[in-house]
Amino acid sequence: MIDLRSLPVAALVSGLFCLTTLPAHAQSAPASVEEQYREGLYLRETGRPYSAIETLETILAGNPTLNRARLEVAVAYYRTLNFAKARAQAQAVLDDPNTPDAVRLSVLSFIKQIELDEAAAFGRPHKLDYNLSVGAVYDSNVNAGPDNAVLPGGLLLAPGSTARADGGYALQAGVTHSWLSPTPVRSGESTGRFGWNSQLGVYYKGYGRLSEYNLGVLTAATGPALIMGKNWRGNLNFQADRLTLGDRKLALYTSFSPSATWRLNSGDEFTADAQLAYRNFAQPGDQGRDSHYSSGGFSYGGLFNRNRLTLQAGARMFDEEAMEDRYSNNGYEVFFGGRQNVWDGGDLFGRAAWRHSGYIGVEPFYGVARREDEYRLEFGASQQFKTGWLDKWQGSATVTIIQNQANLALYEYNRNLVQITLGRSY
Repeated sequence: MIDLRSLPVAALVSGLFCLTTLPAHAQSAPASVEEQYREGLYLRETGRPYSAIETLETILAGNPTLNRARLEVAVAYYRTLNFAKARAQAQAVLDDPNTPDAVRLSVLSFIKQIELDEAAAFGRPHKLDYNLSVGAVYDSNVNAGPDNAVLPGGLLLAPGSTARADGGYALQAGVTHSWLSPTPVRSGESTGRFGWNSQLGVYYKGYGRLSEYNLGVLTAATGPALIMGKNWRGNLNFQADRLTLGDRKLALYTSFSPSATWRLNSGDEFTADAQLAYRNFAQPGDQGRDSHYSSGGFSYGGLFNRNRLTLQAGARMFDEEAMEDRYSNNGYEVFFGGRQNVWDGGDLFGRAAWRHSGYIGVEPFYGVARREDEYRLEFGASQQFKTGWLDKWQGSATVTIIQNQANLALYEYNRNLVQITLGRSY
């Protein structure tokens, strides 16, 4: 979103006209008009451009030749993305033969800036983006099995149920369509844009030997978005995910996810989001897993070290009500992550998370409900290539360490994943 305060042309137009010797009819403005004029400037510079427009337009209604007020209202219209009225007001000043030459030059530059920003903001309401990535994967525990086949209580696992390692590949492709309304939206003193975002994507992870654990995900999503300047944005996302495992249909997840992000005065951002989902499993033996899932959370992030370091932390709570109580669970998750730009185009990143789950129904054989704590540590590096045959591609290498602790040994496991990925957006 355009912020006029960062553009020197607008500041020059506003300031230069006030410093230049004004025509006699402008200099003789009554004191009450001068007070209104200063009030209009104050309203605009304190983030109330619509109130400023009302005040300055009132002045112009009684003093149509007061060009300093006309220029200031042009700047206010510009900040509300009303480029047509901003251009008309600036042109009126330009057409006045009494406008000083120094001001005339600045107004010409301002009008040119209006035309450029109008084309950038409204020239392409529709946008298509494509993305593609390929990767190599190593997984030390593809089936999330325990380390030992003999568990406390005399339970003996079937062959192949303990941790099994394998290597494989990961493919991902997608297309995203975004649309922004050509008409700005007013909310109080803020100006925004209404939009609509849609996405279609496919993901597939295949293993060399353990093909029964190959995972496929086909995703379709769509929903509205509202961007209110640089201060606030929100969206509603409707999504469907079709999952396959091996050569079988696994499940269909449908979800509704609202989210909102506020930008604070310090430049940091606070995000709140929620999700409501229905998980419908395809196989007859999995019908007890069908569930209604809900979650809500927040995150806080900011830029540091001259915008080279990004830090984010957050938490969320979740609840899943399944057809069978042994699959119903609730709990919470907390996380902390960061990304540091270390060299030209190169970043180091890391993320740590802790997830606690408590299940409702008792487990067969054990006669007690399951409790789990998952600890996940992820770190890696990425490189954005800018020359050669890899120009515009990004490579990354990620290591993920997972430790799942449970009150029932059957569900305890350790898992390490390594993935090297090469991808780009078009």
